[in-house]
Amino acid sequence: MIPNYDEKYDADSVFSPEDAIEAQGDGLPDCPRAIILGYQDVLHEIVRTQTADVTTLVRSQKLYSLSDTVGFIPVNEFGIGAPATATVSENVIAAGAEVVIMLGGCACLQPEFAPDAALFPTRAVRDEGVSYHYVPADQPVRATSALVDRLTDTFTAADFETHRGPTWTTSAMYRETGKEVEHYLESGFISLCMESAALWAVCQYRGVDTATIHQIGDYLAPGRWTPESGGERGLPEMLPLAVDALEAYIHSG
Repeated sequence: MIPNYDEKYDADSVFSPEDAIEAQGDGLPDCPRAIILGYQDVLHEIVRTQTADVTTLVRSQKLYSLSDTVGFIPVNEFGIGAPATATVSENVIAAGAEVVIMLGGCACLQPEFAPDAALFPTRAVRDEGVSYHYVPADQPVRATSALVDRLTDTFTAADFETHRGPTWTTSAMYRETGKEVEHYLESGFISLCMESAALWAVCQYRGVDTATIHQIGDYLAPGRWTPESGGERGLPEMLPLAVDALEAYIHSG
């Protein structure tokens, strides 16, 4: 069982994200109210060419300001999966972020979804380890419903096919078995990723809003893996829509 120590949830941490940030000697950086976490090089390249407004959050973690209210962090430069996502999320929340979302690729579990559809998970099966250090096993982790509504409406208005449903978060990429995939497919799960449960658990624990936008990177079926989705629109087209939705969400109060 995770965590191994039972009396964890009411205990204070020995080392906090504020400690890590302030240890750099420059104090807390100015952090936009909403943050997009990115995981693919294509997003980092787009952001890097569009803005020169970049600061360092902790160590080498870059924070790009896309607008007065929205920032972007290329998590893939720091690492991948649940631990990296949780650490970066903690840092931006400590610096003042009120909304943290992830925009990244996923494995699609529903073969009928169009390859350039946008997926918006609503709850997560927690098949990793990080989330259990924030939220007990008997409590669900979910995306913020009002934020998912805003994101879905924005993408639908831009003629994206959109889908909502549960997602499966696992850290064991090479141990996704056929029977598991079949189970989640038949149970209506829309996607598989390595980060959502951890991100949402951190945000739930810290009291900030959160959501996930999934671009279909590949398809996973019980006996088959299709490595390329072949969609005509993907992360480059999704990024400005995510920014627009987050700005509207922040300004709506």
